[in-house]
Amino acid sequence: MRPYDAFCGLLLILFLALSSLSSATETMEKACNLTIDYHFCMKSLKADPRSRSADLRGLGAIAIDLSIAHANATTSKLETLHANASNPYTKNKLEACLILYRNALPPLQLAAEFLASKHFGVAKAMMEAPVFAPGSCEGLLGHVLATENDSVFNLMLIARRFAEALA
Repeated sequence: MRPYDAFCGLLLILFLALSSLSSATETMEKACNLTIDYHFCMKSLKADPRSRSADLRGLGAIAIDLSIAHANATTSKLETLHANASNPYTKNKLEACLILYRNALPPLQLAAEFLASKHFGVAKAMMEAPVFAPGSCEGLLGHVLATENDSVFNLMLIARRFAEALA
C-alpha cells in the first residue's frame, strides 16, 4: 500500500470516529435540553463513559443507574448518621429517611428493566414515587444531606424525563 493511500485511510477512520463522537454528544445535548438543569445533566452523563455512544434510551439507562448509585450512597450515609445519632428524635427522622430511600430503590431497578425492554411508559411510571424520597428526606432533616438529596432528585428527574420523551 502506498503511503498516500494509508494516510487517506487513516483520515477516513478519524473522520468517522469524530462524526460518531459528535453525533453522541449532539444526542446528549438534545436530551439534556429536555431537562430542568441542562448543566447538571451534561456533567452527570459525561461522567459515565457509556454516554459517549448512547442514544436516548441508553442515556435514560445511565441516568437510572446513576440515580440508583447515588441513592445507595445516600442510604449508606444515612445508615452511618443513624448509627451515630444519640438523640432519639434525630434517630427517628434518620430512620424515616432510610425507609424512604430503601423504598425508592426497587421501583428504580424495575424502571431500568422496563426501559431496557422498551416499555417506556411503565418505566416512567415506576419513577413517579421514588422521585419524592429526596425531597421528603430533606423536609425531615433540613439541609443535613442537601447535596446528596439534590443529586438523587435531579438524576431521577432526568431519567423520568428521558423515559417520558421515549414513550
